[in-house]
Amino acid sequence: MRHVEDRMDGNENMKWQITFSDMLTLLLTFFVFIIAVSTFKTGDYKRFWEKYQPAAVAGAGERKPTRSFNVELIKGIKLPVMNRETESLLNELEETFTESDFDGVNVYYNENKISLVVSEQLSFEGGSSDLKASAKPLIKELIPAMQKSPYNIDVEGHTDSLTSENIDNMELSLKRALSVARFLVQNGLDRRKISVSGYGPYRPLADNRKLEGRMRNRRVEINIMIDNDE
Repeated sequence: MRHVEDRMDGNENMKWQITFSDMLTLLLTFFVFIIAVSTFKTGDYKRFWEKYQPAAVAGAGERKPTRSFNVELIKGIKLPVMNRETESLLNELEETFTESDFDGVNVYYNENKISLVVSEQLSFEGGSSDLKASAKPLIKELIPAMQKSPYNIDVEGHTDSLTSENIDNMELSLKRALSVARFLVQNGLDRRKISVSGYGPYRPLADNRKLEGRMRNRRVEINIMIDNDE
């Protein structure tokens, strides 16, 4: 009788092992499928990488400034997939940056947007929301590419975390974004394509405890919002 029970227990153990093996096989198949699909969808991404050769890939919260037209990719869950409209826009921006000195404007790209990040040092005096005269020609040169693009534009204002009795960071960030948006409209960009946001200190790029980090956080972002469903 004990031998019979031992055989039954052995059969139950074998059933458990077989079920576990099946689960592992299914998981392996699933991961192979995901890798295959991702590889299939990255053809345009590969061409983009080879052409622009970005300086680095960083997390969204650790973006590093780039020089000239080194476009930096923002690492996310999905690899960026570039459609023809996006590639055309990047090509035109590349030509614009090649012809002029855009020191103080950095470019970032992921599957959802192209971000033109304008530093406070280039665009505003400390505590002011009046766009510097020296920044206007540079921003104006970016407008033709945005005019030809079918995408909407989201202008975001950002500050550091320092507080002052005379300055409200949320208000300042919104006023700066409005100044840039107003300038874009005055120079031919369709107002129906533009939205404006002010985030104050709540979306930092760097550590506000350091001077260098605070300087990076004081910025306006002109975000070209890519619609991948088209």
